[in-house]
Amino acid sequence: MKLPGQTGTEVRVRTIVLTTRWSPAEHSRLEEIAEFSDCSKAEALRRLVQQGQPMILPSRLLVSEVRRIGVNINQLAKRANVSGQVDHDALIEAYRDLLSATRMLLR
Repeated sequence: MKLPGQTGTEVRVRTIVLTTRWSPAEHSRLEEIAEFSDCSKAEALRRLVQQGQPMILPSRLLVSEVRRIGVNINQLAKRANVSGQVDHDALIEAYRDLLSATRMLLR
């Protein structure tokens, strides 16, 4: 609540200013979200941050590690096909589990 004699800057709750760089496509998408939500771009960003459960944004390292695991599984599958010593069903199930986990993470 603004008291008599106070300026707007003295009562602001949001005091941190973020400066970011956006690609034209990213900026266009933000504008679409803000327009659809009938609010400013800043308000759209605040609402997105405040929504629901915290999201994990996959890092480059995480994506790289998941890819390495996938490559290893593919190598095991090739060896299993050649030697016939690995349970194919178990290998396929492990691969499906990894793929499912990766897709959930990247949503």
